[in-house]
Amino acid sequence: MDALAFIFSLFLLSIDGFIIGFIFGLKKIRIAISTLTIISIFTAFVMLIALFFGNIVGELIPTYAIKVFSGILLITIGTYQLISDPPLYQPSFLIRLAIIINIDGLAYGVQAGLAGRSYSFAFFVGIFLFFAIVFGVVQGSTIKNRFITRYLAVLPGFIFIVLGISKFIF
Repeated sequence: MDALAFIFSLFLLSIDGFIIGFIFGLKKIRIAISTLTIISIFTAFVMLIALFFGNIVGELIPTYAIKVFSGILLITIGTYQLISDPPLYQPSFLIRLAIIINIDGLAYGVQAGLAGRSYSFAFFVGIFLFFAIVFGVVQGSTIKNRFITRYLAVLPGFIFIVLGISKFIF
């Protein structure tokens, strides 16, 4: 049962990466392997710090506050995307995406640290995120649906907003 919870946690932490990869795939934007590697290493490092922090002082921070902050940030970026449609391939936007992906990981890492999860979990989070983004790009680039491709310019903004709203619900 513990192994199943471990794998389920990895999938949950990779959903944002999959959706972001899917958006990139829809727009036919390729992400360099070096960029994916850096984002994955950054994610593993953030998770490692969060696990450590959770082990030390995790009971003092309300993780709900981190989830609310993450939701507000995703909604803000989605709204910004709908209003101005910035190109997703700019390096500064990729850095922001890496930070957004890791806000949830930070909250979960604190919780996992409180539960005494192994520090090796951080390594697996980075690996899962890497493959989730790649899988998202592949899936997004294979979409041929006219409806989706016609409204492609607004889809990423709406997806970010829905992700943000989901942070308040789940």
